[in-house]
Amino acid sequence: MIGCLNALAKCVTLLLLISISVFLALGGSLILYVAVFFHHSGWVKVIQAYWSPINGITMALICVAGVVMGMAVLGTVAALCRWRAGLYYYSIFVVLVMLLFIIVGVCSFLLWSKFSGWKNDTYPASRREADVKAGFDEVYCYAQGVYICNEGLVSDVLSMFVSALHSIVSSQFENVTGGVNALCNDWLNDHEELIDVCNGCDKAREFQHFSSVLDATNITRGTAPYTECRNEFLDLVRNYVMYLAIGSVIVIVGSVAVGILSCYLRRRDMYDVYEAF
Repeated sequence: MIGCLNALAKCVTLLLLISISVFLALGGSLILYVAVFFHHSGWVKVIQAYWSPINGITMALICVAGVVMGMAVLGTVAALCRWRAGLYYYSIFVVLVMLLFIIVGVCSFLLWSKFSGWKNDTYPASRREADVKAGFDEVYCYAQGVYICNEGLVSDVLSMFVSALHSIVSSQFENVTGGVNALCNDWLNDHEELIDVCNGCDKAREFQHFSSVLDATNITRGTAPYTECRNEFLDLVRNYVMYLAIGSVIVIVGSVAVGILSCYLRRRDMYDVYEAF
């Protein structure tokens, strides 16, 4: 009877360890998603004005999140194969990960609190927000360039940059989208006036990743894009920082549970070996 209960306890522990390893991998994937979003978009340049190491931190989080997901797979394999050495390394790793993500979680909640406080105040909520505005306006300018080159109405592009040509051929391009690139692909050979604009859009391709700035905010005109888009920007940052905090909590809780269950399985396996002798 006792032997059956022990076997059942080991089976339940094994299933729990596998389930929590999957849970840990999900937490790592959430952190990976947030880190990739910030690193490969214009937002990291904006937030650098408030927190200068953010670019390196997001790159490090991408690597760490990938390792967490890989180790979760290793832990699952170690549990299924009763690999005691694998469970030992897994338990050590999750302790280190737990310590790291305690720091990440605390920083995430502090950032969330800071941006929430800004939203409740009028602009500028602090001197640092003025720095963020400068970074946002610069990135927004890049994003507007990408939009004009790829998506804007051709007639609007002509009126802004090639007014002489616009007065001649505007009727041909009414309601035609595709921006400057549409003009350059089809009309550059016929109209030399487009050369400078086309060269400008070739340069704008370097800032293609900044287009997410326009995806998250209203396309506004004027001299103050940050003040027009402030609420949308603060909401977006608060949401993604909260996702990062939630992912960190998931990883921390999963790490504690994995450490306990891994130690239990290793002890049970050692006990079974001693009983066999």
